Amino acid sequence: MRRFHLLAIVCSLSLPALAEPRTIPLADALRELEKNNPAAERAADRARQAQAVVRQVQSALLPGLVAYGGYLHNSDEAKVSMGEILSKLPIPPASRPEAPDLVIQPLNQFSASAALRVPLVVPNAWADVKTARANALAASESSGAALAQLRGALTRTAWLGATAEEMVAASMTALETAREHAVAEKRAVDAGTGTPLAVLRAEAECVRRESELLRARADLERAQLAAGVLMGTAEPVRVMAETPSIPTDFDLPTLLSEARNARPELRARALAVEAAQHDIDSAHLRIAPQLSASAAAFASSVELPTGEKTGWKATVDLSWQLYDGGWRYARRHQAEAALDEALAAQREQTLEIEREVVDATRDLRVARERQRMAEKQRELAQEAAASARRGFAAGTASSLDVLDANDRLFAADAALARERGALGAAWAALRHALGRP
Repeated sequence: MRRFHLLAIVCSLSLPALAEPRTIPLADALRELEKNNPAAERAADRARQAQAVVRQVQSALLPGLVAYGGYLHNSDEAKVSMGEILSKLPIPPASRPEAPDLVIQPLNQFSASAALRVPLVVPNAWADVKTARANALAASESSGAALAQLRGALTRTAWLGATAEEMVAASMTALETAREHAVAEKRAVDAGTGTPLAVLRAEAECVRRESELLRARADLERAQLAAGVLMGTAEPVRVMAETPSIPTDFDLPTLLSEARNARPELRARALAVEAAQHDIDSAHLRIAPQLSASAAAFASSVELPTGEKTGWKATVDLSWQLYDGGWRYARRHQAEAALDEALAAQREQTLEIEREVVDATRDLRVARERQRMAEKQRELAQEAAASARRGFAAGTASSLDVLDANDRLFAADAALARERGALGAAWAALRHALGRP
């Protein structure tokens, strides 16, 4: 009897309560994810990097201004006296002009200049800009796809947390039922109508339910922590997922068409194909001539041969590279191979998205039916457990009947919780497959 008393004490102990996490609706959680998730930030940064490449490529079509400055020191100075040269000419002294010395090599010289170059015709750069713009748009769409993946992960985690909450509730109910049955068995022993073996079975069932409750609480904490990490925090977060209104029927061709038009992955693949096509154009246009205009202004501390210390010049330059060792041809072959790869990736992505839509539609249909059966199973198990308890009180059912009925009821509660979560996750997976926010 002492052993029974110790087991009863263990069975009556209350488990420590979970720390209350921050509770937030799913819509607010998704907004926090977009702002705080490190993976979302990295995806946005990659899109910004691609946009910066566009500006770099555009620089080949925009004017360039360069300033120069320098100091020169020669070992020797060389000058030509223009006055002596003029004195030897048959020119009367009164008519002879004053001529400064002509500096051929100054001893010291400071100089400054500025050069402006304006590209006028650069055919291959036009195609390069189109390539960079397509790549930047593709990076932006890829960033959107990464964000959609994270949003789907948080939604599924929210439903996982909802399932874990129901499992905790079911475990607590099962534990309370086990404790009540243990007390009833103890009273039966005290009244002389029960057996010690039945008390031991009831106490063992009580301990097993406590263990299951501990595991359910751990699963709940894990799900809430995972939600917090997705939202960019190390603290657990309770994300409230509202029960969705799910249509009862779907038209698969319509869903497939919606996914092809809405998924950012497919838009990114299409832009990658466009970029590869522009890259081929760039390789072809490298054989075309290029035209540019230049202007320069300069100043020096030493007079120039013109007698001035400042000056300017302007040029128009035409360059035409007739042969570059075969580089442009190799570049074109590389671009053509990249185009074939982009087209193959586009087809592969399309097939993968179509598979996701078909799988998500089937999973949703199966999840809805399984939830319906789980609800029916739970009703039957609840009726069986109530009948067993009434029979045990009336002496027409054994302790094993009660334990078996309670176990089936807990299994039915757990199955219903899982199927509810599976239905919500399946609906979230279908929305992601369709590209819906």
